[in-house]
Amino acid sequence: MRITLLAMGSRGDVQPAAVLGAELVRRGHEVVLATTDDLTHFGEALGLPVVPFGFDMRAFLRSDQGQEFLRNSDVHQYLEGFVRMKAVHADVLHPAMVRACEGADVIVSNTLLLDEASCLAEASGAAVVAIHHAPRRANSAFPSFMLTRRRVPRPLNRATHALYARWEQKATAGYTNAFRRSVGLPATTVPIARRLAQAGALELQAYGEALVPELRSWSPRFPLTGPVSATPEQRERWGEATWDADLEEWLRAGEAPVFFGFGSMPVADPAALFALVQAVCRELGVRGLVGAGWTDLAAADATERVRVVGPVDHTLLFPRCAAAVHHGGAGTTAASVTAGLPTVVCAVSFDQPFWGGRLHDLGIGAWFPFRDLTAPRLVEALRGVLTEAAAGRARSIGAALGQEDGARAAATEIELATSARRPLGTVTHAGTDPRRTP
Repeated sequence: MRITLLAMGSRGDVQPAAVLGAELVRRGHEVVLATTDDLTHFGEALGLPVVPFGFDMRAFLRSDQGQEFLRNSDVHQYLEGFVRMKAVHADVLHPAMVRACEGADVIVSNTLLLDEASCLAEASGAAVVAIHHAPRRANSAFPSFMLTRRRVPRPLNRATHALYARWEQKATAGYTNAFRRSVGLPATTVPIARRLAQAGALELQAYGEALVPELRSWSPRFPLTGPVSATPEQRERWGEATWDADLEEWLRAGEAPVFFGFGSMPVADPAALFALVQAVCRELGVRGLVGAGWTDLAAADATERVRVVGPVDHTLLFPRCAAAVHHGGAGTTAASVTAGLPTVVCAVSFDQPFWGGRLHDLGIGAWFPFRDLTAPRLVEALRGVLTEAAAGRARSIGAALGQEDGARAAATEIELATSARRPLGTVTHAGTDPRRTP
């Protein structure tokens, strides 16, 4: 099959798409990855043909507009900002997507471009497949994390998803219908979630069953594949499989450190963050290792107690640590839990509060919003998780999570779904699955 992967967002969105693409190539499929210019190397290093979108996501997230987008917790303003972000780049983004999807039998997309992917599939007769890194569709176990960070009475969980779907449709209708017209389709008032449901489209849940056992029997259309994680060989191709001798010597010279990192989330004042980490480590009497991520921290900022590390393989580094503090992205959360680390999440936005809440509920972590980050708050949270009880639970859940092979499971689900697919737009009876019987 000819398969196009559309991936827009931070590294946590693009890296899994590249890894899935490599697995599909290994199975004999013809694969193209389309992503933002600053992240094309994740696909190129794995030998995938890559179509750049024509703009830089890191630059956007570091801009004033991008910072406001990340900070926004109001769902209406978030959705409007989300649409504005894509509309600003539409002149380069839309032609790149069309070019990448030409001749595709299957179009696979993450959430940020799923609406466009569904339109392109509908126009061409291709199959569309979604990749989600948190539970975005209606279920009885969890409310929509886009609407609330709190638990609601169980009977209301599905209602929150329906409400968000209506708000999403209202906020995106103008943009979506302009795109639909550009590819020869009529306007629609049907929310994207319902359009995918009507088509019986596969929506991969690329996160671990060990972290959300409540969704184990959710739906054959929403299979939990496990996190799509890179292999050591792939990380080596990205230049992340080793670190320098000085860091190795520092790791060996003392107790296992606490890892601090915020991934692709840009930090407005890296120097202040580093000073906060130093204060926290002094107060707790622990060593700290700071992952620079997309901040401007450099190795020169290191002290005897706190070191800085650039891009490095988390699967190698995390087992050398005692705990982790990070932004709560799905991929980083999976990596820290798989390593058996109690984890504190300082959530910026998106699905990060959901994953922080999951770790708290499972007894292996704590969470609070990044905007509330202070040294006393972080000290209190770390004291609560730097216990043998939390470490033991984290090791147990991590061992189960480590058995899930997301790339292989996702590729298998795509092959199963597309072998008996129907074109997007073909309405099925509500609740049915055209691939197999639940």
